[in-house]
Amino acid sequence: MSIITRRGALAGLTAGALVTLASRAIAQPLKIDNAAAMGGVTNVVVGSFVVAFLTDRTDRARAGGGLLGGGFGGRSTARSALEGVSDAEFQRATDAAYASLLEQLAAGGYQVGDRASVEAAFRQANAQPLENGMERDVILARDSRAKAKVFAPTQIGGAVWLAREVLGQISAPGFSGNRSAIGISMGGTQFARAAGQAVVNAFYIVDFASAETYGGWFRNSSAVNVQAGLAIVPEASKVYVYAPNGRVPTYTPREPIAVGGDFGTFGDTTTGGQRAAELATNVIGALGGIGTNRTRRYAMQADPVRWEAGVAELTTAASARMVQALREGR
Repeated sequence: MSIITRRGALAGLTAGALVTLASRAIAQPLKIDNAAAMGGVTNVVVGSFVVAFLTDRTDRARAGGGLLGGGFGGRSTARSALEGVSDAEFQRATDAAYASLLEQLAAGGYQVGDRASVEAAFRQANAQPLENGMERDVILARDSRAKAKVFAPTQIGGAVWLAREVLGQISAPGFSGNRSAIGISMGGTQFARAAGQAVVNAFYIVDFASAETYGGWFRNSSAVNVQAGLAIVPEASKVYVYAPNGRVPTYTPREPIAVGGDFGTFGDTTTGGQRAAELATNVIGALGGIGTNRTRRYAMQADPVRWEAGVAELTTAASARMVQALREGR
């Protein structure tokens, strides 16, 4: 299928769904800090826009074996991977998400200024953008880790600006990355004060699967149930703003913004050899009273057109909710 045909199909798939999900997202509960700092502010500029697409995640659950179980009830591990999405498709999804945010800011009554000056402020504060499309580690929860490919829009030159406000969710590359993250925050804050423009920044983590875990110290068994689905990861995705008064309003979803649908095929890819090795290990462990440990591998083989459609729904819905929250603070 040609790119033109695929884009036409994408438009047809998303037209009605975008409105539906965006409307539902208006009721999405957010954790909001310093909302009053945007009161009366209508002049804004977008500083950083980053989408982290999860490509590989590991979810674990551990059981303790109960009061009399000796504390070794076994461990369950699910390793899931996203396949079938190219860097070009990640990039197109990011570009569409950025365009949607700009449209919604304008529709919300904000005057969106040119961002060249704020980018210059980042650089003057010794910040440097990271490589577009790079892979970074993401922390989802205590027992869930993931890897993500990180993209910024081509409209801003593919500049990945990871600020200090997001480093609790995604890893920066070493000392220089952490120093740059501090510089972005300082430069953005100084620019907002001097220019009287709020610097709006968005950081979205897009997941391809959800995992439910069962376990705990007083459980005799553990389990991890993995299902396919697209979602904006809560508690980590956020919009944060450097306001002209020096404060930093932050808007974070408390629950996933999710969309159901057929985005490809999702299945167990654990090989016979992997199962055999696991069985041998478990036999040895069982003899020692450790319990049973199980690992399963899954793959989401995406249909690129439907996957792009789903991501467009998600990011449009997330931006709709964030801009609404900005307006309420205003």
